[in-house]
Order: sequence, then structure tokens, then C-alpha cells
Amino acid sequence: MPKKYSIEVIPTPPRYPPVGKFEIERGENCINCGRCAMVCLYDVHKRQEEDPRCMAEPVNYRCRGCFRCIQECPRDALTIRESREYPELGDSYWTPEIISKNWYQAETGKIPVSGAGYRGPFSGEGFDSMWTDMSEIVRPTRDGIHGREYISTVVEIGRKLPAIKFDAHGEIASSVPPALSIPIPIIFNALPFGRYENVYEAMARAASYLGTFMIVEPDEWFKSEGNRSHTSHLIPHISHLTPHSFEADLIKTCKMVEFEYEEDILGMVNEAKKLSPGTIVSVKVPFGDNVEKIAEELTYAGVEVIHLYADINGQTFRKSLIKNASQQTLRKFDQNASQQTLRKSLFVKDMTLNVHRHLVDLKIRDEVTLIVSGGIAMAEHVAKAIICGADLTAVDLPLLLALECRYCKNCLQTFKKSLIKNASHQTLRKFDQNASQPCPVELKEVE
Repeated sequence: MPKKYSIEVIPTPPRYPPVGKFEIERGENCINCGRCAMVCLYDVHKRQEEDPRCMAEPVNYRCRGCFRCIQECPRDALTIRESREYPELGDSYWTPEIISKNWYQAETGKIPVSGAGYRGPFSGEGFDSMWTDMSEIVRPTRDGIHGREYISTVVEIGRKLPAIKFDAHGEIASSVPPALSIPIPIIFNALPFGRYENVYEAMARAASYLGTFMIVEPDEWFKSEGNRSHTSHLIPHISHLTPHSFEADLIKTCKMVEFEYEEDILGMVNEAKKLSPGTIVSVKVPFGDNVEKIAEELTYAGVEVIHLYADINGQTFRKSLIKNASQQTLRKFDQNASQQTLRKSLFVKDMTLNVHRHLVDLKIRDEVTLIVSGGIAMAEHVAKAIICGADLTAVDLPLLLALECRYCKNCLQTFKKSLIKNASHQTLRKFDQNASQPCPVELKEVE
């Protein structure tokens, strides 16, 4: 049996107190009896280190709202209420619950399963509408979760042969295409914001430690003299390719590169393979109306990897156009589709399933590697995306959440030009005002 892949984790306290769901106030009538500390299971209440005779201020973010301390306090000195900051975290997709769960997992490094298994939600929009049969542990295992046989999580990135041919001597006669092996079905996507040099360095170190890869913009990484390390675990996202250019040199030195899909993409792919036949080439394709046909075209053309991506909320870019369209435009856009059908067909898991099934029907699905990104917010979303047909996923915002990011959008200035090219001046001024506010967790100071 091959060596089991494991990640050594070290619980790390947060640099800044996270925003908790509840706030606990200790009144002046507290007699410092310590009863609250004895009954609390979550270490919300502790004594002061400098003076053990006194109780410290409650650690609000650890509170789960069980009210045990409230009930056991002999002087009714504790008051609990809902936090005013917690409901303001994130947005309708990146909910406060998702953000706080990512914080907790990053702090503790614990497996996000407890008790009898997954506790829901079992319905809703997006990935929540998908319910697998792995949600409940019905009996204890004899050897525990770490002592049994395991399923390999290794992913081979690259082109696959439809069949292997052998010669008369039993040797492989087929020309085997190059492939990259990573131990987990996850790579790091280009960061949506917070692209500070120290954050990039932290992400690159993490990718190297895990044995996976990170997609980066060449101008933001490779042209800095201090960023020459971890090159073997980086995937440069190249927009334009010309002979003898800086990007051409990257293709020769990196194991994998990525191009944005455009009309002459096959010419760029062929040029890259001429420069370095052993380098894996990925084509990044936005989810949209013709994504199945585009994936078909690229697969038949011999492209090794197709990176299908949605926006940060897991929606296709078609929806952003439809959202503000008139009813007449909608009818012209798709006269045969109802509004309900239109909405259901726009989430990343549904579009992934459509592309996967289309390639399966053509009997070419196994020949290409599919990477999916956009809306991957929780650990369970990785498994659900793979069930829908992805080979692996590319995560982005959870990387920043692991660094205690509160998704306040104050640092949108760093990527304003790439996301809101056609925004009005009024919108730009609003973004500028948010960008002038300091980051509450100072991502620039991450080590």
C-alpha cells in the first residue's frame, strides 16, 4: 500500500479576535467564583493570567449560545445577546456562517465533521440543493477514521489516452502525454483581492507544503526579485504570448501554465507546446451559454486541461448580463426557457454537470482534465463539484478567509480595474471610498 498522504496541522490562535455570533457581557456584580469557566465547554470564560483571582473578559467568538453559563451563574452577572457585527459579514452567498466556519477550521485544523456527521443544511440554493449519501455516520468503526484502508485523493493533471497500445514484446507503444500528480484535488486559484506580496508568499509556501499548485499573475509574482522561490508549484496565468518574451521564458521553466480562452487560443497552445513540450497547458474558460461546445472544441483539439470558472459567488457570467436586462431582451435571449429553468441552469455545479455529461456523450470525457472554480466556499463543495464531474477544484476566497479576512471589500482598490472596467464614475467613487478604509485584520502584515 502506498504511503498515506497526511497534513500535519498546528492549531494557531487568530491574530485578531474574530467576529462571533454572540456577545457576552460580565456585570459588576460578578463575584469571580469561576462557575462559568467550569461549565463552559468552549473556553469562553477563563481567569486572568496576571491575576487568577479575577475572571477575564469572555472570548465572544467561541460562544455557541448554549446559555449554560447564564443558567449556572449564582449572581446573574452574565448577559448574552446577538452580535451586531456578525450579520453584516459577507453577503448573500458568502454568509456569516460560511465565513466563521472557515475561520474555525483555519484556526484549529480540525476535520469539519463531528458527532454523527454532516448536520445540514439539506436544502437551499447552490451547493446546498445537493444532498449526498455521505451525510451520516451510523455506527462507529473498529479502528477509527485513521486506521482503515483509504481512498487515494491523488489527481493526475494532463491529457489522458483513450487507450494504451502495446507492441509484440508487451512494451507500451503509445506516446504517453506528460502529466502532473498532486496529492489532493485542490489547487489555489488567483486571489480575487488582497494581492499583497506577503500574502502571495504565504500562499506559495502553503501550496509547496501541500504539494499542490497556485495560479498567479506573472506581473505580480515573477517580476519581483524577491519572489523566485516555489516556482515549481506556481502556474502563471498568461494573457499574451510572443516569442522571446518574459512569458515565453516562464513556459520553459514552469511545470504548468494557463491561458485565457480567446479566438486564437489553439495557436497560443501550439506555440507553448513548441517552446516546452513537457509543460502542461491549461485553458481558462468562463461558464456561459456555449461552454459545452467550447469544451468539446478544445478537447478534440488536444488541449490537456480546461479550467471552467464562474464568478466568486458561483454564478455564470451570463447571469450578470441577465440580471439587468429587460424582459424583451430575456425573451429574445431564450424564448423557450422559463425564468425558473434559467435561474437553475446558472450555478457552477449545474454547469459543471452539463459540460461533464456533454463530453461523456461524445466519449471524450476521460481524455481531458477539468478544473472548476468559483463559489467553492466550504470543504464539502469540493466533493460536490467532483461528484458533478470536475477532476479537481481551484479555491480562492477561502484562502483569504483562512488569513482572517472578513470579506469587508475594503481592499477592492487592488483589483478594481480588472472587475469593473465598465462601471460608472459613481460606482468607482464608491469603491474608492471603501478602499480608503483600513483592513480590519491588516492582511499586509501576514507572515
